Amino acid sequence: MRVRTATIMISIALLAGCAPTQQDYDAIVTLLQGSARARNEFVKVCAKDFDANARRTAGIVTNVSDKDAPRAACRRYLAAAISGRATYQDLLDIKAHRFTPKLIKIFQGR
Repeated sequence: MRVRTATIMISIALLAGCAPTQQDYDAIVTLLQGSARARNEFVKVCAKDFDANARRTAGIVTNVSDKDAPRAACRRYLAAAISGRATYQDLLDIKAHRFTPKLIKIFQGR
């Protein structure tokens, strides 16, 4: 239950506009690194929150169908966060709609 709660909290924070603190972000990344169940839940919750416009934009950036784009974008960000490639600052950039070349590469799977 705690895994689901923490995963839902980060997913909501990632997509709803409010960013977790640096400490919360680090703790959640650590949780995601060690739990396949938490990773699956993260992708599921993350992908549900894309509206039609976000799906279309994600489809263009990820180079997959609009239908599959939310899951692809969520998986790619998750992989980058787990590996340390995506940082807390990158999350803040996403929340502020500042899509840097680094973030575009992450979402493109490069």
